[in-house]
Amino acid sequence: MELREELRHSILTMLKAKEDPLDGFYAAEDTKEAILAVVISGRHLMLEGPPGTGKTTLAKILASRLEVMQVVEGCRYNCDPEFPQCPDCLNQRNGPGVVTIPGNERFVRVQGSPELMPEDMLGDIDPVIAMQCGIHDQRAFTPGRIHRAHRKILFIDELNRIPERTQNTLIQVLEEGITTIAGFDITIPVDTIVIATQNPEEFAGVDRISETLGDRFERIQIGYPTVEQEVTILKRYARKYRGVSFDDKLLQTVVRISQSTRQTEDISRPASVRASIATFEQAQAIAQLRGRNSVNQEDIEKAAVISLQGRAEVSPGSSYYENPAVLFRQIVEKSLPGE
Repeated sequence: MELREELRHSILTMLKAKEDPLDGFYAAEDTKEAILAVVISGRHLMLEGPPGTGKTTLAKILASRLEVMQVVEGCRYNCDPEFPQCPDCLNQRNGPGVVTIPGNERFVRVQGSPELMPEDMLGDIDPVIAMQCGIHDQRAFTPGRIHRAHRKILFIDELNRIPERTQNTLIQVLEEGITTIAGFDITIPVDTIVIATQNPEEFAGVDRISETLGDRFERIQIGYPTVEQEVTILKRYARKYRGVSFDDKLLQTVVRISQSTRQTEDISRPASVRASIATFEQAQAIAQLRGRNSVNQEDIEKAAVISLQGRAEVSPGSSYYENPAVLFRQIVEKSLPGE
């Protein structure tokens, strides 16, 4: 069964059982529905939105919905033992051993950067093996991340930070589900679903992806979570220190501080959910430093300013541009209860 059919079957089974296939990912219901529609239809997915909105978490959740898979032992291309297709398996004289891989490990992550080369994605010649076996021996070729994603989800974070010629290594995979290894004249199947993320164009170091590549994806916009959702994220994913209590009302204060930066014209890059998590965790640490076992409002104020200074960015045209700490303190004070 193809990967997309596996994922489709798993999601539909969960929906039939009244279970949420995206449990742990927090977004508007119409956004979640759109994502599920894309995945069920077997299309490749492009997630657009600011950092810290759960894009990586979403990809990992989808991978966790896959069943365990069996792989030919020692195969660098993740061949199915019943249908070996790669040069490694076809040239193997002895019967293949079998390795079992759990569903949550059927996930290959690629972090986008300007230094990522086509060879990183498609593979390259291993000079040591080439010296031993010859440069035209297929064993001298080391598969890249695309091949390692065969029968897995390929997650590419910040695709628009990758050089265009490296981006283009994906086109054949997205269109035909194969790659052609130059120099060996062999074609390798790649059964994968690509989930990519893209940061807004105003972010430093990003470029627009080519129309040819972008046309292979279905694009979904992901926004910031609501206050209630962000509080739930803190309870679920943030680190809770043993012996330190944190009142639920103060949790809402933490979230209001981060959300205030998303509604202020003086901020060009607002605080993400990670800022809320950092404030939550640092407030607990400050309480411990001050010899207490419960977090109070002053701890949150101190932790929030630290968190915002490292994440939020003041607009160049703002009167606070030269002194952002003043703005951050004002945001914190206005977010406190009673203000």
